[in-house]
Amino acid sequence: MEYREIKTIEDAVNKRGTKLWTQMNDNSKSEKNRHRFVEEHGGCFFREGRYWVWKNEVKIQNGYWLKRVDTEEKVFFSSMTEFSMQNGLTPVKICELLNGKRKTYKGWTAVELRPVKDSVSPNVKIKEEPRKKEAITKTAVFIHMETNEIIVIDNMAQYAKERGWDHRNLYKVARGKAKSYKNLRLFNPLEQYRPSPDT
Repeated sequence: MEYREIKTIEDAVNKRGTKLWTQMNDNSKSEKNRHRFVEEHGGCFFREGRYWVWKNEVKIQNGYWLKRVDTEEKVFFSSMTEFSMQNGLTPVKICELLNGKRKTYKGWTAVELRPVKDSVSPNVKIKEEPRKKEAITKTAVFIHMETNEIIVIDNMAQYAKERGWDHRNLYKVARGKAKSYKNLRLFNPLEQYRPSPDT
């Protein structure tokens, strides 16, 4: 059986063009929407070029924050080595900022003090929960709501294509995420369905 990863709230809010992404980036109320989103889901938004990207609590805990002394711009990064190379810094000195041993370094200061190793070796990372997966069902048994006909569909994508239907809606019924589509609902042999008008 095939499986696919279930999309998360992080996928929806960070994928350009989605309704949620538009609310956070390209909307007159974007700032309020971001505050509301963080209150509900935690984590934090930070800028990547023109747009805002949301990181969950685990990614925030596994990353680091520094602030420009002159502009007070806060910058989040997850790879200390990468950030050091891009900004002409050294990981050891960044660790000293984060540990509170140094107040400023080349125009940077710590946003928050936290214990980190005084070396380039990685800290112990908090593990994220594995992404959930769902089975991709190709075969399902439906019942026609008007005729009570039992319909076994071996390939829902092909079945929908032949009839000009949207196969995604058919899959939703098969997975229990929608009650019916085109008068078809998922057949439950333990459920006593209503008798046909012809009987």
